[in-house]
Amino acid sequence: MNTKTLRIFVILSIILMSGVVMIQYFWFKQAYTLQDRDFNQRVTTALRIVSKRMLAFNKIPNSQPLKLVERVASNYYTVQINDAINPQVLEEFLKQEFAHSDVRMNFEYGIYDCTKDRIQYAAFVCHSENCDKSDTTAHFIFPSLDIHNYYFGVYFPDKKYFILSDLDNWFISSAVLLVVMAFFVYALMVIFKQKRLSEIQTDFINNMTHEFKTPISTISISSEVLMRPDIIDKPERLLSYAAIIRKEAARLKKNVDTVLNTANISQKIDKLNFESIDVHELIDELFVNCEPLLKEKGGEMFLNLRASKTQIKGDRLHFTNVLHNLIDNGLKYCEKTPEITISTENQGDSIIVSIRDNGIGIAEKDQKQVFNKFFRVHTGDVHNVKGFGLGLYYVKEMVEGHKAKIELKSKLGEGSEFRIFVPNL
Repeated sequence: MNTKTLRIFVILSIILMSGVVMIQYFWFKQAYTLQDRDFNQRVTTALRIVSKRMLAFNKIPNSQPLKLVERVASNYYTVQINDAINPQVLEEFLKQEFAHSDVRMNFEYGIYDCTKDRIQYAAFVCHSENCDKSDTTAHFIFPSLDIHNYYFGVYFPDKKYFILSDLDNWFISSAVLLVVMAFFVYALMVIFKQKRLSEIQTDFINNMTHEFKTPISTISISSEVLMRPDIIDKPERLLSYAAIIRKEAARLKKNVDTVLNTANISQKIDKLNFESIDVHELIDELFVNCEPLLKEKGGEMFLNLRASKTQIKGDRLHFTNVLHNLIDNGLKYCEKTPEITISTENQGDSIIVSIRDNGIGIAEKDQKQVFNKFFRVHTGDVHNVKGFGLGLYYVKEMVEGHKAKIELKSKLGEGSEFRIFVPNL
């Protein structure tokens, strides 16, 4: 699957999933609204009957107010009565009618007293056996309304949960939908990962083909020359082509060894020869050894060694290779006069070795992958810098083999800085 097709597939998938989620949300909202409407009808019917029974109990016929039952809030109702209200009788009527209307939930009620002009709290009625009357939901503050008449208010603290409990099927379907979407997202992640691995593999094969093709071609041409009968009469040319074959064979061997050694890097980590190393002494030796390479590139190296504690436990050969690889990268990936700065400092119980260059830098999107095996920053078909994408992978593995860690800070066009945090002895 090419990049364009994959991008279209991802966009359509996101649109499809968003549409499914929106539809699910719309139908859930509609279902909740219907359940709320049904709840309101059942409560209103029950309260109307309670009102009529209270009027009959008080023996006040044909004296109904204009607004018998009013829904003040989604879970609070008021009922007007043209006479004083007996709390015990009201509570019994409410329990009976709510049970008859299948409104089986806890509720609170308050009674407005005209003589005192305020709400008299009556009781919190429990429907379930494990109900706790001391719960904070049992202390509803009944609002003062502009009603100059006897009335009582009923408040349902658990109304939302009561309605949601009737939507179990919707929750199950939503959970199934979320699981399906999670698997779909996981599948997309696997596709992207496989695509990235495929690109890395393709780049590695292209790099390896390029690195092997040149010496093989050179050896093939030189061999053809050596097979000519007249070459015996020209010992200088014979020696020259033999030297070319030897040089290119050594180059091939070096490339093969690089791949094989990196493939067996885990075994090398297990066999590291740990010893006490003075980091500053090692950097000074590296400075001298890199001088010919710096002169060849016309570059400079600066040392800023500020650490006071410089002793670490490590493998001298491989730790030197780590620093050398980072310096070599700074020289190779530079389009101007190379400048390498090596700094040290102490932080806590560790020494920080920093190698900063003024090269081309690494894009932010590639910085998390540069330490992966075979990964190289994509440059199309340009092979001006040779390699298999194994150098930084070796660096990271060896740094971790020393119980240390490495950080990268880089910006395109401004160079890169690698910081290695190594525990002190």
